[in-house]
Amino acid sequence: MSLFRTFGKRIGVWLRSSEYARLFLDRSDETKGRKCLIYNTLFANIANIFISGTFYTIFLTVSGIDIVRVGVINFIPYIAWILSPLSPMLFARVRKRRGLLLFNHIFYYVCVVFATTLMPVFVHDPAWRTLWFGIFLLLGHSSNALLGSGTMAWHIRFIPEGRDRNLFFSLQTLISSVVGTISALGASVAAEALKGSPAQDTIIIILRYAAFAIFVLSGLMVYLIPKEYPYPKPKHRTTVKELISRPVHSYKFIRMVLIGMLWNFICNMNASTWVYYLLNTVGIPYAYTYIVSIICALGNIFLLHWWRSMISRHTWFRMLFITILCTGLLEFPLGFTTVRTIWVYAVVSVIQGFVAVGTNLVFASMFYINLPKEENTDIFITFWNLTMNIGVLLGSMCGTFLLARMGVFGHVMLFGLPFYGSQFLTWFKGLLLAALAIFVLKITPKIKPDVPEDA
Repeated sequence: MSLFRTFGKRIGVWLRSSEYARLFLDRSDETKGRKCLIYNTLFANIANIFISGTFYTIFLTVSGIDIVRVGVINFIPYIAWILSPLSPMLFARVRKRRGLLLFNHIFYYVCVVFATTLMPVFVHDPAWRTLWFGIFLLLGHSSNALLGSGTMAWHIRFIPEGRDRNLFFSLQTLISSVVGTISALGASVAAEALKGSPAQDTIIIILRYAAFAIFVLSGLMVYLIPKEYPYPKPKHRTTVKELISRPVHSYKFIRMVLIGMLWNFICNMNASTWVYYLLNTVGIPYAYTYIVSIICALGNIFLLHWWRSMISRHTWFRMLFITILCTGLLEFPLGFTTVRTIWVYAVVSVIQGFVAVGTNLVFASMFYINLPKEENTDIFITFWNLTMNIGVLLGSMCGTFLLARMGVFGHVMLFGLPFYGSQFLTWFKGLLLAALAIFVLKITPKIKPDVPEDA
């Protein structure tokens, strides 16, 4: 205990002496809420490692789910976001959101983590398991689509403006990458040591239950402690038509939405299936899938200030173009990852880790860049969440469809190496990201904010 206490004190001393200290200097309600958001980032990133990415893929694999069904399971939850237009109308009638949001948080993780972990004990057929996975995920995401967007209108009061906003998001990014990477490496080493044995399945299941407990505790903290301010009362009743028309008629905001949708569409074409390919076709060790996270964590420690200075010097929009272009170009060498060229994956992943530091920082501010200064932010929050999830849904569906079609042909030999549908999909993704970068470059002069923000 004394070791943890000493470590905690040293972290506290570092925070008080760093540039992040000014975010937490006073004892105001805003500062208390800000601290809760930071603690939530810490706990949520520990838990999220065990229910997503590599560990989620391992869990689905040991449950007998093949690569196409993994893709299907991945896009089913996003169908639930058709309910999100009802969210502003619901919250327009609610003065206090705390109870609803806490219920949604717990119900969501009961469905998405607890129920899906317990279900394979009672259901043994892979087809029926796929169906029940879809049902529980759809239930959880339906609740989140209807109620989850109400969180931002509350917690947005704790996010600072201008230069301090980038500082706040960079601290969140730093905590996310460092804590998440340490947790992932420790768990993946344990899982790798027990690979192929029944004990591995037990560890994966225990980690999912532990993640559920952490999420519940994190939710209690972030929804019970911060002050809930009065919400601006809409001048008239919100309608579904208004939910669409007001964001659409905000010229700069809707173009930011378009960029975000395209980014989500492209990035999610192989978000779940690529890890499946790496683990089950290439056969790389679990820890290798976290190379990007490791380098990103180191980059956040040593390069975050440099990335912030680059945004200040070259503008947020120019760095958006650069990060999208670099992400796209790296997809081309990544597609050469095979059983015989695992070193290619390792080298590219290192570079991706450095780029990811800037990408995460840039995209953290994206929603706020051209957000209209209106009293009813619920409309724009709901519209943003709806469109971003539509992008994810369409991207997942498109990628799954293309993989299913290419899977019929097995693999082809090029340059003496076997190439599967997952690799061709990676190259296609790279082309689309390069096209998106060019689109951002062309549209930037038309969507710069009227009042430039401090970087």
